[in-house]
Amino acid sequence: MRLIIVSLLLFVCGAGAADAKYSFCNKSSYALSAAIGYVDGDRLATRGWWRLRPGQCKVVLTEQAKPGRYFVFAEAIPGHKGPLRTWSGDTALCVENNGFFNLRNQDVCRDDPLRQRKFFNVEVTEAAGGAWQTDFTEASTYTVYSAEVAGVQRLLSDIDIDAGRVDGAMGRTTQRALANYRRSKGLSDGYSIDDEVIDALIEDANGREAKLGLFHCNKTDNPVWSAVAEQNEGESYRSKGWWKLEPGDCAKILKGALEKDHYYVYGVMETPGGDFQLTGGEKAFCVNTVMFNAADDLSCTDQSLEEASFRRIEIGGAQSLNFDFTPEMFATGAPSAE
Repeated sequence: MRLIIVSLLLFVCGAGAADAKYSFCNKSSYALSAAIGYVDGDRLATRGWWRLRPGQCKVVLTEQAKPGRYFVFAEAIPGHKGPLRTWSGDTALCVENNGFFNLRNQDVCRDDPLRQRKFFNVEVTEAAGGAWQTDFTEASTYTVYSAEVAGVQRLLSDIDIDAGRVDGAMGRTTQRALANYRRSKGLSDGYSIDDEVIDALIEDANGREAKLGLFHCNKTDNPVWSAVAEQNEGESYRSKGWWKLEPGDCAKILKGALEKDHYYVYGVMETPGGDFQLTGGEKAFCVNTVMFNAADDLSCTDQSLEEASFRRIEIGGAQSLNFDFTPEMFATGAPSAE
C-alpha cells in the first residue's frame, strides 16, 4: 500500500498570532501515533506521542511554526493487521517507545536503535504566517469524515468482524457490524461513530495483537542484541536486526499471528569481558554491526555484510512464541569479533 504525506499551508489572510500553530490531521484509515522534531534554541528536540484516531486533527505545537525545517513521523497502532505501516523518511531521531516524551538530547538513543525512528522533512514557509498542518493520508483519498468511517471499518476487520470493504462509505454491512459492536460493548444503540466506540475498538485490536507474534526475552544478566530470519515466499529468507534487550526485557520481534512453521534466531550477549555469540546455529544468514534487513538472494560479501549462524526454532502451529535467551546459549570461549 502506498502511503502519502501531505503538508498544508494554513495561512489565511488576516490570521493573527493567536492562530499560529502546528497541527497534525489523520486522513487515513489507520489509528496513528505521531511525533514531531523541531529546532529548540541550539538543540534539536523531539516530542510525541500523540494518538490520532482516524479522521482526527490535533494541535501538536501551540507556538508559531517558524519558517524552516521540521521533522515528522507517524506509525499505525500495533493492533492493525499486517506489517507495521509508517509515515517516515530518512532522518533518524530519538523517541521513547512508551508514553508521552519531550527529548532535547538526541544522544540518548545513539546506541539503542529501538529508540530511533526515521522522520521525514517538512519545510515550513514564510507565507504560512506561523500556522502549518501536516496530513497523514493514503493512496485512497479520504475526507476527515470518510477517514473516520474507513478507520472503523479497518478496526472492526482487525478484530475479525466483517464490516465490508475499507472504503470510507457507511453501507449497510458497516452499519450492521458497528451497531452489533456497540451493543456488545454496552454503548448506545445505533451505528453512530464517536470517540468512545473508536477507543473501544483500538483497545480490542491492540489487546488481540498483544497475544500474537514472536517475542525475544533476555534471561541473562547482560544486554543481548537479537536478530531473526524469516522465510519469504518460496525458499528465500530475510534476516533482520537488531533489538537490544536489557536483562529481564522482552521485545516483540514479529507482529501478528505466526504463519511459518519455523524461524531462525540469533543473538550477541554483551559482557564486561567481550561480546559472545549465540551457539547452536544451523543456518548462516547475513548480519551487520548496525541495524540491517538483508535478503539471502545475494551473498553477505556482495551486500557488504558479515555472516552468522542462526538457531532454528520450531513453531508447531502456534500463533505466538516466546524465545528466551539464557546464559548457557552463548559461547563462553573467545568473544565474537562483531
